[in-house]
Amino acid sequence: MKETKVKKDQIPINFNFISHKSFENYIIGNDNIITEILKKSSNSESPSIVFLSGKKSSGKSHLCYAVISLSNKSTYFVDEFNIKDIDCNNSNMHDLLIIDNIDKIISEHNLEEKLFILINDFILNKKCILVTSTIPLNKIQFKLPDLTSRLKWDQILEIPELTDEDKIKVLKKNAIEKGWILPDNVSDYIIRHYRRDLYFLCNCIKFIDEASLSLKKKITIPFIKNIMKYK
Repeated sequence: MKETKVKKDQIPINFNFISHKSFENYIIGNDNIITEILKKSSNSESPSIVFLSGKKSSGKSHLCYAVISLSNKSTYFVDEFNIKDIDCNNSNMHDLLIIDNIDKIISEHNLEEKLFILINDFILNKKCILVTSTIPLNKIQFKLPDLTSRLKWDQILEIPELTDEDKIKVLKKNAIEKGWILPDNVSDYIIRHYRRDLYFLCNCIKFIDEASLSLKKKITIPFIKNIMKYK
């Protein structure tokens, strides 16, 4: 069996990326109406339901955490990882309900009734709700028709797909937060040769930052070629 040799300056990318997620470090193209609506609802005293759809890695979870970070309300956060542990009886202790990736929850756990009880409780108590999905609301096949009607009650928003120019802004903004400037030719190279979803791009900057510090190398295209083993 041949032994695979790895260059001493080539290290694997570990994408366990979680940074502080806020409205300030979220880029949503030229249309900021979504962030403005979410900012307003995060601390609004008026009841609201915002249904937010967007493609995978478009920043939906980022916006959920941005709302949590900005809000002064007690938040009940639900996703596909904790839905089975959620106790509907405790929902009245919270003022803001956030359900991230509702389409994954219903496809993987078949817990629509539990979701309906949660959502309905928050509506009846005139509180605020944010629900995200990779699938638009009119294309989700709920078994409970009442669940659709509840979610259609207020605002339905869709995250627009970012242009390559916007994605370069994401790269550069993340680099500035790390304390350095990403050269134009390097950002162009990354956009042309690697995945373009936001999750990858943000992780990419984190990895480049760590690799540059660890290997004491300047950030150039040859350096990127050497360290980027994952596309």
